[in-house]
Amino acid sequence: MVSFTAFIDVFGVTPTFFVVVSVVGFFGFVVSATFGIGGVVLLIPMLSTTLPPAEAVALSAPVMLVNNVGKSWVYRRSLDRRALWLVSALSLPTAFVAALLTASVDERVLLLGVAGLVLTTLFVERVQQRTIRMSDRALLLWGLVTGVISGLCGAAGPPTAIGLRSYGLDKSAFVATVAVFAVFLQFAKLPAYVATEILPARMAPLAAWLALLGVLAAVTGPRLLTRVPERMFRNVVDGVLLVSAAWLLADVWRRS
Repeated sequence: MVSFTAFIDVFGVTPTFFVVVSVVGFFGFVVSATFGIGGVVLLIPMLSTTLPPAEAVALSAPVMLVNNVGKSWVYRRSLDRRALWLVSALSLPTAFVAALLTASVDERVLLLGVAGLVLTTLFVERVQQRTIRMSDRALLLWGLVTGVISGLCGAAGPPTAIGLRSYGLDKSAFVATVAVFAVFLQFAKLPAYVATEILPARMAPLAAWLALLGVLAAVTGPRLLTRVPERMFRNVVDGVLLVSAAWLLADVWRRS
């Protein structure tokens, strides 16, 4: 039987935390595989309860890379290549530069900004009942916002969702484009995380385990998505955005 100390030596965390982060991570991956977003927004705050914030952000990168590679393959036929190019052009170099600064920036300010952005968008669309639409140029420039947020705090899901859903993609194209874009983002950020040594080798076993859960979840998502009407899909995405804003605000409060 594996001892408590040996378990910590292998995975870098306690058995209790391992179980909790596995459950939360798998649930987030299933939500992400079905609705396009949700995985990293749940995973990073959970990891941050035990790991340093910058390390939690860096650890999520290889995990989400594997998860999104799986989703990209599953949804490959629904990809909107134009939307992918527009949102990627400026965000990828910006994400790399921002990732170099992850360890030196006060993340609370950025997390508050992301939460405020999400809540403002939902207020305009749900309370004021005004539909936000993005042109090609707007989506291109929106990539700057997404790149900065992704590089510094890892939570690119909310701004990516705002940009691509406002561009008018249907549910399958939305999930596919978000997944491929996320793969590109992780490739842009990982070299910076490794160069700044905030992605420690000792966390590799935990990252590998969470990545395996992400692959299993990617297979489940398409079966659920086919049963979700477009209107319900939009409502669920808005719900995930609202939950993500609450998580971010709670994380800011915890770090204060």
